[in-house]
Amino acid sequence: MLKLSPSSLNLFVDCPRCFWLYVNKNIKRPGPPVASIASGLDRVLKAYFDTFRKNGNLPPFLSGKIPGKLMLDMPKKGWLDFYDPELEAKLGGYLDECIHLDDGKYAVLDHKTRGSAPQEVHRSYQLQMDAYTFLLEQNNLPTNRTAYIVYYIPEKIGSLKEVSFDFILKELKTDPERAEDIFHSAVNTLASAIPEVNKNCDFCKWLDTSGVK
Repeated sequence: MLKLSPSSLNLFVDCPRCFWLYVNKNIKRPGPPVASIASGLDRVLKAYFDTFRKNGNLPPFLSGKIPGKLMLDMPKKGWLDFYDPELEAKLGGYLDECIHLDDGKYAVLDHKTRGSAPQEVHRSYQLQMDAYTFLLEQNNLPTNRTAYIVYYIPEKIGSLKEVSFDFILKELKTDPERAEDIFHSAVNTLASAIPEVNKNCDFCKWLDTSGVK
């Protein structure tokens, strides 16, 4: 069974040919190593949030800024998925966090680390939030098409055990239908001939001239 994720949908949007090669031929774009500090911080943040979950509270730094509380029955590891029987394909991903809003709806909350304050939400983050909202709705968790991103920005180190972070909370509107449409297009692309070389993709162009089959 074909399994896609929000990150693979972002690859499809960026370059359909690279996406096709990755899924169908396991030919991957080269990329930088995953930052262990970022993944470690993500793990610590999730454990920190869990300490407030059973009490129905938000962490103090978010209290009063989001109208809701942490979802009590968070799926294991935040995993949500959706299977489309017509496409014979699944879309799934791990939520960092989910908010049970005061109006009874649900909203994704995602952790991001940054070196500086962002000017705007990156387009890949937007599609990620669109996809997670789609997954919430497909799992009978109604939404109001809103998501939250918390950017954590390191400020200073007091000692090796004390690192201070500033944070910026971004609220954004989401479009789950857009995510569903991209999911359908991505699956259909995989079932078709390899897409043309993307002239705006350096890896795609290099691969085309390298003789790799």
